[in-house]
Amino acid sequence: MKKRNVLMLTLALAAGSVSVVANQARMNEEVAITAEQEVSKTSVEATDLPEPVKNALAATEFEGWAIAEAALIQDAEKSLYVIKLTKDEETKTVKFTPEGEKAN
Repeated sequence: MKKRNVLMLTLALAAGSVSVVANQARMNEEVAITAEQEVSKTSVEATDLPEPVKNALAATEFEGWAIAEAALIQDAEKSLYVIKLTKDEETKTVKFTPEGEKAN
């Protein structure tokens, strides 16, 4: 009876070890996939922003705000214009798609 219990315990521990190794391998693979995605950031002059983005910034919501900095952030899946605005001593950052749609 003791030999059977020891055998069952040994099998259970071996199965648990295999599970841990498999989970670790999957996590390493996910990290590798994430690391392969390149993200680029390019500074953009306000005058070089796409017309839809300029039109969105001309909306009443941004009246009185000036563009302090703008950049195009791109990865394999999407592109966003990240724009830092200033008004007096306040600053805020807004993001737009190249089509001029506000992004989160």
